[in-house]
Amino acid sequence: MNLKDKVLEIMRKTFEMDEVSTDASQKNCENWDSLHHLMLASELEDAFDIDLEPEEIAEMTDFSKVVAMLESKM
Repeated sequence: MNLKDKVLEIMRKTFEMDEVSTDASQKNCENWDSLHHLMLASELEDAFDIDLEPEEIAEMTDFSKVVAMLESKM
């Protein structure tokens, strides 16, 4: 499973949605609220064995930014 597919899977589970697309963002994903944002950060840290700084978590406002952040950490 590639990075993007794994991120989409984690987002689907975290946001409790049947489908999440690569254009998902805080603006167009109704389940992407502040609580789910923190849950997403925690799930990503566990899945990829990384530590995210608060500033990095705050910058992850859409799918592409999440992927870019993970790529910079790996």
